[in-house]
Amino acid sequence: MPGIEQQQSAFRFGVFELNPRTGELRKHGVKVKLQEQPLQILTLLLEHAGEVITREDLQKRLWPENTHVDFDNAINSAVRKLREALGDSSENPRFVETLARRGYRFIAPASRAPINHSLREAPFDPRSETVALPVSPSRPAARKRHRWWIACALTAVLVGTGVGLWRWRVRSDRVSYGMPLPAVPLTGNRGYEGFPTFSPEGSRVAFSWEQPGKASANIYVKLIGEGDPIPLTMNSDNDFAPAWSPDARWIGFLRVRGPSHAAIMIIPSVGGGQERELAEISFGLNGVVGHGRSYAAPPPFLAWSRDGRWLLALEQKAPDEALSIVRVSLKTGEKRSLTFPPRQTNGDGSVAISPDGQTLAFTRTLGLFERDIYVVALAGDMSLRGEPRRLTFENKEIDGLAWTADGHGLVFSSKRGGRRELWQITAMPSGQPVRLVAAGDNPREVAISREGNHLAYSHQWQDWHIWRMALQADKRQQAHTLISSSQLDGSGRYSPDSQRIAFESNRSGNDEIWTCQADGSHLVQLTAFRAWAGSPRWSPDGQKIAFDGNAAGNWDIYVIGSQGGQSIRLTTSGANEVRPSWSHDGKWIYYSSKRTGHRQIWKIPAAGGVEVPVTKHGGYVAFESPDGRDLYYTKEQGLWKMPVRGGVESRVLASLFQNNFALMGKGVYFLESSASSRTTLRLQFLDLKTKTIKSVGAVPVPIGNEMSVSPDGRWMLFNKSDRGDGSGLMLIENFH
Repeated sequence: MPGIEQQQSAFRFGVFELNPRTGELRKHGVKVKLQEQPLQILTLLLEHAGEVITREDLQKRLWPENTHVDFDNAINSAVRKLREALGDSSENPRFVETLARRGYRFIAPASRAPINHSLREAPFDPRSETVALPVSPSRPAARKRHRWWIACALTAVLVGTGVGLWRWRVRSDRVSYGMPLPAVPLTGNRGYEGFPTFSPEGSRVAFSWEQPGKASANIYVKLIGEGDPIPLTMNSDNDFAPAWSPDARWIGFLRVRGPSHAAIMIIPSVGGGQERELAEISFGLNGVVGHGRSYAAPPPFLAWSRDGRWLLALEQKAPDEALSIVRVSLKTGEKRSLTFPPRQTNGDGSVAISPDGQTLAFTRTLGLFERDIYVVALAGDMSLRGEPRRLTFENKEIDGLAWTADGHGLVFSSKRGGRRELWQITAMPSGQPVRLVAAGDNPREVAISREGNHLAYSHQWQDWHIWRMALQADKRQQAHTLISSSQLDGSGRYSPDSQRIAFESNRSGNDEIWTCQADGSHLVQLTAFRAWAGSPRWSPDGQKIAFDGNAAGNWDIYVIGSQGGQSIRLTTSGANEVRPSWSHDGKWIYYSSKRTGHRQIWKIPAAGGVEVPVTKHGGYVAFESPDGRDLYYTKEQGLWKMPVRGGVESRVLASLFQNNFALMGKGVYFLESSASSRTTLRLQFLDLKTKTIKSVGAVPVPIGNEMSVSPDGRWMLFNKSDRGDGSGLMLIENFH
């Protein structure tokens, strides 16, 4: 009878498994060649995962006492070989982290599991947690006992599984699904990576990548695991939002065609083939990738039908109309609208088709960023079967959406818990969203493989703060950070006497209104909405601050005393009203509203009362001139004006970078929409009397969508990232 061996367990991390008994390291089940000393280092690190292992600890593990070798060089060499075997790097470690002058630490999630022994080894008995004796053919009694033990074990497993499933169903609406899932970097590239999508077999991921110093993004494909990404497109325009065809032969993607159009393209997934344009769509884009990235709707923007005959995309029929989902024929390029969102919404997005091709999930934007998830059955020709059914009701920000591999649920990125996280919800029947504890901070687009149990998401890092730049020629100095924190700060506005600044910040956990002195000192939190409050504007006498907030579910205009106190809600239409500003005499507050289905400028008495429409042909951010004669406002990427008492509107500037303008007594400061370089934007001044434009200086990018100038004309405030932002791709393995 063979001897009974002590049951051992293997270490599992990522796609690797280490058997400490045999000294074998395997990747995806394939043995990886690894020498003895790197193997011993890996074993020691895994035995103490998350702990610091000093070089002295390694020396004791690798060499007997009184051994005389060059320990430092030998350890360095062994660690280097270990990293080579794992595909790891010291600069961007996934597994082994170097701690200067301290040692090393294993940083990836690791687990212990029974070793998968070969058939000649004794089977493991789950009841006793010992090794069962092998069965001899000449001993029928032993065979009967063995069958009895197997039946008991199977019964225990089935009962345990049933109890586990029952507990999971009971608890699924209250806690996270399962244990924390490890998120590790899928890519380690600098720049802006986004829009991940898995190939049908789950071994490759396509994504969009704008490399540092490049003026455009392109589509890349990368194998899961080691290896560099391979460029699929090399175009001077921005290529983004890739989507694999069901047979893995093609990748569809969008190519930017100006500020409001994109082409739907397809290209062979193996590269080197001829691109083909299917159709052009109207799609409001504002810097699809890179530092200015913002969307009229959240991704994904493309989805293939299960039979590969159609692509679903988004289109905006007119500038003031809501985005809708359209069906595009792969054969003819013909487009047909599928959804018809209400006019008071901003439209639909996040086009996601279930794995069986029978259900469409999407988001509907109810405010600026507030969205909910809808599902609807699909016919064979991708037309909708019935009315969409609303799945969530929180009216919170959503940035990405993907079906689980079994088609029973959806994973989405949302700020429903206060900060951007990944959540999971059952779709049929609908359940309550559950937080996925695996993902890190700020996940955006999300993708789930149909095979391979992988989840990928884009992780965006931002460092937006308020910068200040002197405008007076004799005191001009380099722009510098004025207000900063570990969170996001922006929308800085000077008080009428230029002595204080109001701004919005999420340093307390939610976006709230804050004030400080003009030098950035003595910070005071003014609001406590526990929702989102932003766009602060001082009244002409400096006693009040108007702002927009979504505490009531949609965006409304509020007023609060500049020293604090109770916030007063002014607008209650049920539509979304944003971006307030005061009339020069403080009697009115202007704002932008979409209550009629098109975004227009409205105004309301500062003390509350009847709201009055102002513009008829669109408008967004508006400010009244200091003399009270004209109203200046943004629309169609330009600056417009109209008389306050009514009259014909006229265009002041044809080109404006987002909403970056500031009215002064004699003219308008503004930022040009196109940068002269990749590092700066030109700050210009338009003299309203002479109609001449002069250059004032250069503002470093990336920059936010609004600027302001102090009433005394000395300073300019703007939003900027101190160290530059970016995005990378993260991977959760063994996702179920």
